[in-house]
Amino acid sequence: MRIIIAGCGTLGRRVTTYTKEKHEVVVVEKDRERAHSIADELGVQVITGDADEPSTLEEAGADRADVFLAATGHDEDNLVACLLAKNEFKVKKVIAAVRNPRNRWLYNRSWGVDVAIDSAQIVSRLIEEEATLADIVTLLSLREGEVTVTALTVSEETWAANRAMKEIDIPEGCVLAAILHDSEIVVPTPETVVKVGDVILFIARPGTECKISEEMV
Repeated sequence: MRIIIAGCGTLGRRVTTYTKEKHEVVVVEKDRERAHSIADELGVQVITGDADEPSTLEEAGADRADVFLAATGHDEDNLVACLLAKNEFKVKKVIAAVRNPRNRWLYNRSWGVDVAIDSAQIVSRLIEEEATLADIVTLLSLREGEVTVTALTVSEETWAANRAMKEIDIPEGCVLAAILHDSEIVVPTPETVVKVGDVILFIARPGTECKISEEMV
């Protein structure tokens, strides 16, 4: 894929590092000194300029991009860049980092944002959900909250432990996406046996309780 990353602070630098080996990554950075440093250190193409300028995005090849990440230190710049990426350059997947939680409500499709990353919200949610000691944790909210990715950790007390998938009832509204078994990602079949310690990933509508139980006959 062709990925454009606007802003190469901590988040932008990490994403660039993780993705540059398998994908074509172009960084847009307005700080000239930082831009040179990123180009030398990470060996990727760096465009020096403002990501909220159409000419800069055009130089970065936004019209050919598969993914655009707005990760500058300013919400206003991120939002304008996302709007340009989506509406002017028709980038399929636009992701934006939320810097000020008060601006979270602006990060929606009206501004061209497909996925908003709010680190404060993610950490708060993890703290709240872990504090309940529940087995089910919501990992991610997509499409403006219309879809969630939910993880269920299988313990010795979980009904499904050591049972085949064909014996397990999946609640309506929950789609079983994968099972994480140790370091493996398993696409389950009816014969797949769920083990203690496995993590079951569901895609579901918000509010849907993806608990598993004995198959309904």
